[in-house]
Amino acid sequence: MQLTRRVALNGQQLDAVDSRIVISSVEPQDGRENITAADTAAGFGQRITGRRRSTLDIIVKFRILEKGHSVAGETARALVMEKVNAWAAAGGVLTTNYKTGRQLNVVLAQAPGEGSLWDYTHEYQITFRAYAVPYWEDSTESTQVIGTDDDSGSESFTVGGSAEAQIDAEIENTSGTTLTSVTLNVSGKFMYFTGLAVADGEKLVIDHVNGLIRIRTTSGTSYADAMAYRTAASVNDLTAAPGARACVYSADQDCTVTVKWRNRYL
Repeated sequence: MQLTRRVALNGQQLDAVDSRIVISSVEPQDGRENITAADTAAGFGQRITGRRRSTLDIIVKFRILEKGHSVAGETARALVMEKVNAWAAAGGVLTTNYKTGRQLNVVLAQAPGEGSLWDYTHEYQITFRAYAVPYWEDSTESTQVIGTDDDSGSESFTVGGSAEAQIDAEIENTSGTTLTSVTLNVSGKFMYFTGLAVADGEKLVIDHVNGLIRIRTTSGTSYADAMAYRTAASVNDLTAAPGARACVYSADQDCTVTVKWRNRYL
């Protein structure tokens, strides 16, 4: 029994846009630059410390058919194509049924357009490109609590996959007074924060949007930018290679620290 090809953007399946869409193939094109980072290891030459890529393309091919036959008339096919172009235009989170439990953040690189509508045998092609985060990632975040209601703590966590993951963190003030300083060490990468004013019950949040780090503090249901409270000695980002890793924190008040990440795959 042949597996039905499925592809979805932001949870909406392409073949659910119109019943006359028949997907021919969903093909990853991993011909883009792949970079291997290495450091010198004393007595052992070099060791690989990380792998990353620049972009990843997914090509979706489909035909417009009805009951196994071509849809008659250019006008009818044009209406279907309008729906397809609207579906593809926004990009977003792409999922397929051959990468169960994983997702890819994409933009539209090439739309199918409306060319060749006169050719009822034509196979159309959409190209999606992942460039900000060019990795398949787990659809579900992994989470590890590092410390609970204490001014310091440490805990190990395990990063899966085959590529370096970006680490998010939430530092919740549980002290009953104002939290002003935090040191966070994730897999040997340090971030230092001073001059904070995180009230009891509120959080310092480090997360990522389209591959870019974001640092904020909560205030009720709203957020305020907190990037300026990160000191110059801090790393630019929190990342961790696959394997067993450690997170250590210290703060001037009791807090609860949670790290989150999505395993990535080359």
